[in-house]
Amino acid sequence: MIKAVPYLLLALASLPCLTPGTSIAQEDSLPPGFRFVGNYRFDKRMKIRDGASFNVRSKAFFCRAYTDGITVRVYGERATEAYTSFTIHRNDGILTGAGTDKMETVPGLQAYSLVGNILRQLTLTEELLVLTKFPALSDVVEITYANRRITVSHNK
Repeated sequence: MIKAVPYLLLALASLPCLTPGTSIAQEDSLPPGFRFVGNYRFDKRMKIRDGASFNVRSKAFFCRAYTDGITVRVYGERATEAYTSFTIHRNDGILTGAGTDKMETVPGLQAYSLVGNILRQLTLTEELLVLTKFPALSDVVEITYANRRITVSHNK
């Protein structure tokens, strides 16, 4: 029994060093300098092939966007989920209402990501997130639209 005491003390001393995986992932996934942009819900997905578009059925998916002014990170619903990082290449506004009588430039940015031979373009405004995928060896372009969701904070 006396020989087991040092091992027991060593085991107890190492317990405070152990932290749940979720808190580590939350801290590691968001470097200092990033700020919250908004919660978005992917509502509509469509594909374009040979100039014709067709809707693709999919479940609603929520995401969160953060930026540091150079990149945009889009996370899934939880902080422990992986993210897609986009490099900002324009932040001088987004032209909306093309093809209508009410064209205007709204605050927003455009960013891109090239991972796994898929070019992704992100258009982000206060109200809308649009993700466009251009696969390298395909003639199909996929566009996903997400609307901003209101974030309610319980902190006063």
